[in-house]
Amino acid sequence: MGKPQSIVDRILQFFSSLKCGLILLGLVGTTVIAGTIILQRPMVREGQIEQIYAPQTIRLLDFLGLFDVFHAWWFILLLGLLGASIALASLEHFPQAWRYFSRPHRVADEWYVRNLPFLREIPLGSSQPQDALGRAAQRFASLGYRPHPESLTKRTLYVEKHRWARLAPYIVHLSLLIIFTGAIIDGTWGYRGYISLGPGMRTQQVESLASNAPPRILPFTLRCDGAGMEKYPDGSPRQYWTRLAIEENGREILRRQIFVNDPLTYGGIRFFQASFGSSGAPTKLVMEASWPGGERKPQTFTLLPGEAVKLGDPAVQVELGDFVPDFVLQGDQLSTRSNDPNNPAIRLVLTQAGGRRSSVWFFPKFPQMNFPSDLGITFQLRDVEMGYTTGLQVAKQPGKELIWGGCLLLTAGLILALYMVHIRIWGVV
Repeated sequence: MGKPQSIVDRILQFFSSLKCGLILLGLVGTTVIAGTIILQRPMVREGQIEQIYAPQTIRLLDFLGLFDVFHAWWFILLLGLLGASIALASLEHFPQAWRYFSRPHRVADEWYVRNLPFLREIPLGSSQPQDALGRAAQRFASLGYRPHPESLTKRTLYVEKHRWARLAPYIVHLSLLIIFTGAIIDGTWGYRGYISLGPGMRTQQVESLASNAPPRILPFTLRCDGAGMEKYPDGSPRQYWTRLAIEENGREILRRQIFVNDPLTYGGIRFFQASFGSSGAPTKLVMEASWPGGERKPQTFTLLPGEAVKLGDPAVQVELGDFVPDFVLQGDQLSTRSNDPNNPAIRLVLTQAGGRRSSVWFFPKFPQMNFPSDLGITFQLRDVEMGYTTGLQVAKQPGKELIWGGCLLLTAGLILALYMVHIRIWGVV
């Protein structure tokens, strides 16, 4: 009677079984398909998920972690279990394969050869045995099969080709373990995030794209020196660009201009050009002031945020109070539909010589809604320059090199397994 197996032995035997491996592989494959079909927060633009899915669906998928599958704890656990199953199965069968590889059976007798599954007898006429082996060895050599010298000295023939094919399954298994290790490292310590910067701004904080995840802190400072957009002759966007600089301890380390498909990589963190657009705040307004009755000539002036401009005599100071770039009325409240100055609403603050202050709203696209200020002055907008921000997608993938190395090894293992066969031929006279 055999010794009963312990619980640990039964668990190890189950995890090393083909059944367990197929179940885990099916679960990982299903999860990967779900992560491909369902929008992933690290890869979508802001608000896209809310536009496509209902609020109840969003809450359910967020609870299950399906909006960020490849960083979910249960997906990392599945990869770990599948890797453990592959490793246990390989350890169980590898010793036999290694014996075939390291200690091939080169010397065979007639009984061994006659019990092989594939057997063919070739008559050689009246040749002597030693001559027959020599002739056969030369024929095999001409076909690219080099006979082994040890067997010839013992009056038997042995040729072999592609012995490495015996190890092909284990090379594939090893490559999968390397890929899983890289994916687990990425899922645990990697992240994707977003940074929005204007010219001259600095930051060390990355807003995480994962749901309810705290911001990430960079080990260095990222500075934006400028951003812009190149256009086609018809005015449509051709390419966005951003000039970035890396600072450490207040000292500039690196400076580079990035484009949409040309990221900046520093310290294992990559910065991609993701978007470019208006910040919603103006940097300069060119305006015209007109006095009632035409008593004064209209005056064109440039207004900068935070600065006051003197108009007329006696002087009246004018400064920018509020700027709504694309206004829409919601009840009795002004709000904006976008950050582009498609339909601006502007509030100016006027200060008289005695210190009396007043304000006036005006709407360049709807002059019928404009009213003169308390002083009777009316205003018109001639030009506006908007501030802009550049959007950067941030990615840290510490397991990327392992994943790529595993993929290359997987390719080599599959080529070895699919296109090479271990061939062994024994011959006796």
